[in-house]
Amino acid sequence: MEIPSVGDIICNEIRGRILNGEYSSGERLNVDELARKLNTSKTPVREALGRLESEGLASFKPRVGWSVNSMSMAEFVDFLEMQWAMRYFITENIMPYIDDIDFDLLRSVNKKMTSLMAGRMYFKVIQQNDLFHMTIFSAHPNRLMFRRLEELDAIVRLQRVRFFEREKEQFPVIGNDAYAQHLDILAALEKRDPGEIIRVSKEHHESILRAYRQMSRDERERSA
Repeated sequence: MEIPSVGDIICNEIRGRILNGEYSSGERLNVDELARKLNTSKTPVREALGRLESEGLASFKPRVGWSVNSMSMAEFVDFLEMQWAMRYFITENIMPYIDDIDFDLLRSVNKKMTSLMAGRMYFKVIQQNDLFHMTIFSAHPNRLMFRRLEELDAIVRLQRVRFFEREKEQFPVIGNDAYAQHLDILAALEKRDPGEIIRVSKEHHESILRAYRQMSRDERERSA
């Protein structure tokens, strides 16, 4: 087993802090402060931030420094489209692996979403929604795609916090629709009906994408 380098360890640590919400979208990332917190020199921190920039998690501006990447709405839609494409591919190819899906966990996660919605804990609803789908996708044997999708989901969650004020009015409807659509997905999986699995999953994954595409169009019109 390959031992991770100092650079890998530092990069993984900063990435984890961004993806778990410790650093919010647009927040400054001070190299000196990070070096002190991580008990390292500034060089591996700068190298780590450079790697995170290539992943879409961090950005650098001259005379300003590093910050957690803050996307435009149009850029965010690009990420949603990539997320949709990866989810759709796995959904199309999940049939041989359905017996490896934890259906009890799916039911538990979906039920939990309703109580979180009632408590207006919207970010946790998003987390549970992703957990529902990743429980299905984890049955697929392509570990590389699964890991990339985990990273992509985390980036999307991070940015949704930033755009949340624009989404908030629609969220109760979106959340309730998600719960009902999850039940449809569960039913299709349990029936082992490939056409129905693809149909209801596509409808579900496209619903949030349509909403954000509309928000992106509205934003462009306001700025025109």
